[in-house]
Amino acid sequence: MPHQDDHVAEAAFLRGGGAMAALIAQHDWASTSLGPLRDWPVALKTATAMLLHSPLAMVMLVGEDGVSIYNDAYAALIGNKHPAVLGATARDSWPRMTELCQQAIQAGKACGVLAYRDLELTIFRTGVPEQVWMNIDCSPVLDENGEPVGVLGVVIETTERVLAERRAAMEFARLRGIFAQAPGFICLMSGPNLVVEYVNKAHERLFNIPGAVGRPYREAFGDYAAGERWKILKQVYATGERYVARGERVQAAGPDGTVEELFLDLVVEPVKDDAGKVIGLFVEGFDVTPQVRAQAAADENKRKLTAAIEVARLGAFEWDMETGKATLDERALEIFNLEPRPDLTVADVVARIDPEDMARLQVETRAAEAAGRARREFEYRIHLPDGATRDIATVSDAVRGPDGRTERIIGVFDDVTERRRAEKRQRLLINELNHRVKNTLATVQSIAAQTLRSAPSLEQAREAFEARLVALAAAHDLLTAESWHGARLTDVVASAMSPFETARRPQVSRSGPPVWLTAQRALALSMALHELATNAVKYGALSVPEGRVTIRWSLSADNLLSLSWIEHGGPPVAPPERAGFGSRLLQRSLARELSGEVAFTFAPEGVRCEIRCRLENGRSSAAPAMLEA
Repeated sequence: MPHQDDHVAEAAFLRGGGAMAALIAQHDWASTSLGPLRDWPVALKTATAMLLHSPLAMVMLVGEDGVSIYNDAYAALIGNKHPAVLGATARDSWPRMTELCQQAIQAGKACGVLAYRDLELTIFRTGVPEQVWMNIDCSPVLDENGEPVGVLGVVIETTERVLAERRAAMEFARLRGIFAQAPGFICLMSGPNLVVEYVNKAHERLFNIPGAVGRPYREAFGDYAAGERWKILKQVYATGERYVARGERVQAAGPDGTVEELFLDLVVEPVKDDAGKVIGLFVEGFDVTPQVRAQAAADENKRKLTAAIEVARLGAFEWDMETGKATLDERALEIFNLEPRPDLTVADVVARIDPEDMARLQVETRAAEAAGRARREFEYRIHLPDGATRDIATVSDAVRGPDGRTERIIGVFDDVTERRRAEKRQRLLINELNHRVKNTLATVQSIAAQTLRSAPSLEQAREAFEARLVALAAAHDLLTAESWHGARLTDVVASAMSPFETARRPQVSRSGPPVWLTAQRALALSMALHELATNAVKYGALSVPEGRVTIRWSLSADNLLSLSWIEHGGPPVAPPERAGFGSRLLQRSLARELSGEVAFTFAPEGVRCEIRCRLENGRSSAAPAMLEA
């Protein structure tokens, strides 16, 4: 039996080889094809010592049958197969991998090398089948004569990496599928030259740049990649800070080769490795051209609407029916005489509305709600703190929420106070015009009837009728110039006498203080003076060149108007045998119309007519009244 010291000497090459060194020293190698440790060749001992001191998992298959010698790292790798496989043949150790082991043994015998990368294996290191992946590098173990005695295998398990890569590949494939169907455009670039790794369908459709993948960004995208955009990409790559753009204007080639202006929302995101170093860029974005153009159109419409509202002097408002908050623009605040403040409420505005009108508005609002009408048009009065009352017209629309309830009301106010006053004045003027037209027609009818009744012939009737119409028209012109408020007595006399003052007739003299006559009295005096002048032309002072007419008037302190018509220098005068139209107009109608007195004197030297009336007691009445027979 060998001495203990001899055994220690035989196992000296195992010193420092860890737990496996002790197992190897204690193993019965004599029962294997290798024989006892003392008989091992130096090359095998050296290889075993090297193997034991390596941190990598290593195994040697020695001899024709591939007897296994391995280190601690390999023992940990093979799990509960250790230590049974120590000193066992490859066939006995790994019956399911006999072919692989045989290939390694044959490579060693041939002094060749053999390498496997991510070799997929099924092993039973825990008693159950397990799928693993290994990197295995095999090299021959040579003795001192250069003859192979076995093969050394360095084994590195890559299962975790392989599975991680597969998961990453599956995730990337999934992402590619998602990216391909994404509505936005996507571009993935890598490296400092930003080589295009991936673009999705949306990107291809939008930019119409075929063959971009695999090419540097600047080369693939040409003009689009120039200038500021390239600087932005390089800045994100250099700093690792993302870039966000909203509505960025770009030029892109359309399918027909034409250049189209687009607007993009985009994000440039840095892609970093596990150490935080930027290794690429991920660009994602959306074509928002329709939205940008729609917003531009909406802004333009809003600008036009705002301009129209300003020109029309309308006030815009919005009610929030949930909170009761009121939002009024500057003109609306002006109409309701309210101060701008953030806490303005609908109640503050409604408080200005006339209570009677507010009750009516509530009824009309409930009716509109019941009928489902969004558009409402109201008109009402508001009372302001300074006591003023305004007429307001409102047009509004109800904005309903998903539940059908009114959430907001938007609309405009229009101050129609002046318009309503103008309409009222217009109605009054139309009524006054109707009244005056009727009076004028009645006057004309009366003049026609009396003229035809008094004239000795049709020709004379025609002449008299035309003259009286001309006088009536002149009086109307005079009153129209004063908006039918009245006329000055001086103007009434001048208008009535102008047809009778010619170069062949003597001048009609007139004098008196300023006197303002109502329209009724001005019209009555105009017709009276016309009749006096007509009679004077036919029979009196104006019928001869020597005759003269003096018209003078005075106004007493108590507003008694006295007007005198005095003829002289004409033919001798005798009282008329019967009263004609002119006499009846003067003596009956004029006195009644003026609420005064009219007196005639038929002196031989000339006709004299005295007219007296108190101005403050004058009453307007129908013009035809003074023309009644």
